[in-house]
Amino acid sequence: MEAVESAALIEGFLAVHAEALQSVRGLYLDTTRRVTPEQFHLLVGSLGGYASAYRRIWVTDTAGHVIAEHLLGAEAGALPEGVDVDTLSELGTGVLARRARLTRRPQISAPGRLFTGERGFVLLQPIFVAGRFRGFVGGTIASDAILANVAQGRPHLRGRLIVLAGADTVTVRPGDSSPSRLPVRRDWSMLSTPGGAMWRVVVERPTGDERAHFLLWGVGLATLGALIVMLLHERRQGQRLAERSSELERLSAELLRANRAKSEFLANVSHELRTPLNAIVGFVELLRDGVYGDLAPRQIAPVDRIASSANHLRQLVDQILDLAKMAAGRLEVHVEPVDLRPFVLNVASEVESLVSDRGLNLSVAVSSSLPRISTDPMHLRQILLNLLGNAIKFTSSGGIAVRARLASSREEAPTSPGTPGGVGGPAVATLGVAGTGVGAPASRKWIVLQVADSGMGIAPADRQRIFEEFEQVNAGPRSDSMQRGTGLGLPISRRLARLLGGDLTVDSELGKGSTFSVWLPVDEEVTASARGITDEARHAEPSVRAG
Repeated sequence: MEAVESAALIEGFLAVHAEALQSVRGLYLDTTRRVTPEQFHLLVGSLGGYASAYRRIWVTDTAGHVIAEHLLGAEAGALPEGVDVDTLSELGTGVLARRARLTRRPQISAPGRLFTGERGFVLLQPIFVAGRFRGFVGGTIASDAILANVAQGRPHLRGRLIVLAGADTVTVRPGDSSPSRLPVRRDWSMLSTPGGAMWRVVVERPTGDERAHFLLWGVGLATLGALIVMLLHERRQGQRLAERSSELERLSAELLRANRAKSEFLANVSHELRTPLNAIVGFVELLRDGVYGDLAPRQIAPVDRIASSANHLRQLVDQILDLAKMAAGRLEVHVEPVDLRPFVLNVASEVESLVSDRGLNLSVAVSSSLPRISTDPMHLRQILLNLLGNAIKFTSSGGIAVRARLASSREEAPTSPGTPGGVGGPAVATLGVAGTGVGAPASRKWIVLQVADSGMGIAPADRQRIFEEFEQVNAGPRSDSMQRGTGLGLPISRRLARLLGGDLTVDSELGKGSTFSVWLPVDEEVTASARGITDEARHAEPSVRAG
């Protein structure tokens, strides 16, 4: 690299000084007059830096006799005594002139000694005007000027620099003078002179200098290799992450399809199971009513057990069907005005016999002054029946209370649906229409319908789990399915409450009973929002989980 760059500097240096001779040749464009020495000196003096390396510039006539010349540098002035002014005889320029006239191109001589005692060479340019040969313009350049030009362009050049013209040495720049027993490395490059002759530039230096050079190259290449390896590793990691992300997306889509197919299957199967179950229940009722004849005393108990089991099975199928419908977005809401007091009394009368059988007390405290609400009475009835059924099942002594009140303060508003804070005591939050993502102000009016019991209570760790499908706390043995249940009552009740624009929360303490609160909106805009819930919002509800 150092040899190539040095050769380029020398080639540019020679080309610039050849162009300077071209400027001097411009004096001969007018063939009608002769060039005076004053004109020649004035032109050469105006060349400045373009002719800084010249020791002498001259012009000749067609016979080669000098008609004007100019000395430059420290030797400027008159020619010293004894100098031959027949410049074409210097440095073998006679042959050079004939070659320049024949080729009409500038020529450069072999290196030799100048009149100043320096080593140098001659640049000779033929002059042709309108096709006529008018003479020569030439100049002598000291070899040290080449070294000065290279030192200026390559100040940190290492080693010894040698410029060769064939077998002749043009100039030599010494390298490090310290002795070295190491072998010498030679790098070289060729350059073209203005006349077309080829010179060679050689750079010599001990191979000891190459050790650090190769060490630096080795460190650089090792760093580059490590960088490439890291980039390839990162690229492979990126590809793996992209493939994994694509696989996860595919699995997620498959899970969604499987979940949808499961919900569709449960809805269809549950619907199909209802028909034979209704037939069984109907025929059992006909047997009990004596339509087909009176039952023998020994047949009454088995028929009663068939009726009880069929009703229980129909209840389970109804629960699964409702859950599947909600997951599939098929459950509809039919809103109508509801007067709460007679409605609650009617529902409570349906479970009064069960409460009496277990020796419990049932109290209803619903004021007739409560405002009427707009909701779906079928869904609200199902919620109350589920809550009352659970209270009866898990209360061994004491009583069950059903009460309702109007809540309007911000502190009494429940947390938004779907959050863990929705269970437990009252919380400061907002409540919105389930699935819509739009919260209602906590200052909105609510009807809080509560079912309280004096049963075993629920531990804080289980208060969220009881609202998940097929989850039960202190479930009975699997053989006693009538008492064990399915774990769907509370999840369905909470979904129905949210479908009506409210929520279902619980406040409980172990050993002191539980209170389930159904929050129902009173404001008309909330009720209207519940009436217009879309299928997409219902899909946002948790889906049925396989237990």
